Amino acid sequence: MSFFRILPIVLGALLAACASPQRQAASASAQRGTIASVRGCDVHYAVRGPAIATDPVAIVAHGFMRDGSYMAGWAEAFAAAGVTAVTVDLCASSAADGRHADNGADMVALRRALGAREAVYVGVSAGGLAALIAASNDREGTRALLLLDPVNAGGQARSAAGKVRAPVAALVAKPQACNAWGNIDPALRSLGNAATVRIANASHCDFEWPGDRFCRVACLATDSGAKRDEAQARIRRLGVEFVAAAARGDDDALARWRSAAGHFALEPVTSLPEHRR
Repeated sequence: MSFFRILPIVLGALLAACASPQRQAASASAQRGTIASVRGCDVHYAVRGPAIATDPVAIVAHGFMRDGSYMAGWAEAFAAAGVTAVTVDLCASSAADGRHADNGADMVALRRALGAREAVYVGVSAGGLAALIAASNDREGTRALLLLDPVNAGGQARSAAGKVRAPVAALVAKPQACNAWGNIDPALRSLGNAATVRIANASHCDFEWPGDRFCRVACLATDSGAKRDEAQARIRRLGVEFVAAAARGDDDALARWRSAAGHFALEPVTSLPEHRR
């Protein structure tokens, strides 16, 4: 097994071992539930949002060897913007049992179990690949797709990207070890209805919310202080505004989002065509 194949396993084990107990406590107020995975294990989820659930819902996936608590900040921000948000603990996301297609299928199954007609699928890192697969297999049930520094595995992203029809926003860091040196970039370029924004001074760790210092150590994220805070603020603002606009079906808001994204990007923002349902 090559170094680059075992690197994610080593990093994931370090991150899991160093998980903060305070992060688990931060999710205590959410409404919780469980569905059966396509693999037969239990998929736990937590719901945040308005008293009357919105449709679409945002279904939010964590990265490799993490859990939904590492995306609780995203869910709380989506909920504050008026969108019901559901974090999920993917049960096929360990070093010994990582199955991205199964995780994508579980995200679709969760949308259906919640009784939502549509979802905005959201995912970070390997969870981004699962969200991409979910959107590709659930075209009628996908309102939009938000990818947060996603990674590829075995060419699955390119295959899935060709089947996605909903608007996509991909917020990415520069190529680095923890995003597999940007190995998903060719698949992102093949998306026909997408805006890809590379965020200045961002590390892979900045796309989780909340993050932790152990990720920054494992991923050799050296920026600190004002640069890190600025990158995180850009990622979070762009992500929340995209999901809120897409959930409302607001084409004018999506156009304004694209214009704002261009001010934050290292590279020109790719096209995000008008989306009507």
